[in-house]
Amino acid sequence: MKKNISYKRMKTISVICVFTCAMLQAFGQTQVGSLFNIQTPLDIGISMSIKEVKQTKEDSTYISHKLYYKTDSGINDSMKIDLKSRGNFRLRECYFPPLWIKIKKDQTKGTLFEGNKKLKLVLPCHTQADNNDLILKEYLCYKLYEEISPYSFKTRLVNIDLTEQRGKKEKKFQLKGILIEDVDKIAKRMNCKTAEVEQIHPAALQDTSASLFDMFQFMISNTDWSKSFQHNSKLIYLHSRYIPVPYDFDMSGLVDAPYAVVSVIGEETLPVESVRDRYYRGYCRPPGITQFVRDEFLLKEEKLLSIPDLLKGQLSDKEITGVKEYLKEFFDILKNDDLFKDDILDRCRNIN
Repeated sequence: MKKNISYKRMKTISVICVFTCAMLQAFGQTQVGSLFNIQTPLDIGISMSIKEVKQTKEDSTYISHKLYYKTDSGINDSMKIDLKSRGNFRLRECYFPPLWIKIKKDQTKGTLFEGNKKLKLVLPCHTQADNNDLILKEYLCYKLYEEISPYSFKTRLVNIDLTEQRGKKEKKFQLKGILIEDVDKIAKRMNCKTAEVEQIHPAALQDTSASLFDMFQFMISNTDWSKSFQHNSKLIYLHSRYIPVPYDFDMSGLVDAPYAVVSVIGEETLPVESVRDRYYRGYCRPPGITQFVRDEFLLKEEKLLSIPDLLKGQLSDKEITGVKEYLKEFFDILKNDDLFKDDILDRCRNIN
């Protein structure tokens, strides 16, 4: 008969896991290419037919284009790239499609893009100027998760001179965007393997990583995800367990996009009226794991609350203060035993 693992034993296991993650994260920093080593926005230029690129979603063919960029030393350069649209909601509802960028190895050699064969480029949804602010807040979500877990996407802001080709006419846009590394880069950096499965049982996920994922989604008030079906999440495989890696946060309450709606899970409508209302969708884990993850977030409170300051000068002081206040509401829940029980422990989903 198997014995129950004590809280002390469970916490020890969690500490070992997180210590190992920290060691891997420190090692991983040396493995990040120059594209993501510098966090100042990268200036790039792209000319494309938005209509033509949107039609590539269901096609395996990429469209050849050219990417113009300014190196970190201020030199203008360019390279051949291939573009393809991706996504579902944003591709269907937005003016600017989210993009895949594919680059041949010989084009990246000796450039800041070296080692990156495939990248995501997140663009604003619509043409209004304030849509750039939404991109900046979504970028903050990526930076927050980088602080929470080493199993996270490296990102970089870009300033985009986008020229839309409309037959013989052109229209120019000044946009903010996010470059995101491919999941293969995470796997290589963390000595893992990528995993693509149609559906996965929650019990197959590594406890601590899954709980960090769930608590993070609650922090930014995002319900638009599924680890089991890999909706807005990727899986990597390590030591017989799967680790979820989140992406796409435009439906979160922290971003608060005007088009964001509360997710419908299967046929279930969540009992909240606004994406700003936090609702915990994580699975129930052993008490030692849950408490350990709670403590980890509280230990990182000061650091996490400082991350919005990365965008001083790009995002208004009012917006930065608003993001911080929203994050503080999350920490108020963690610090209050009654709120933590009501909002998290009593709402977690049973794994079986």
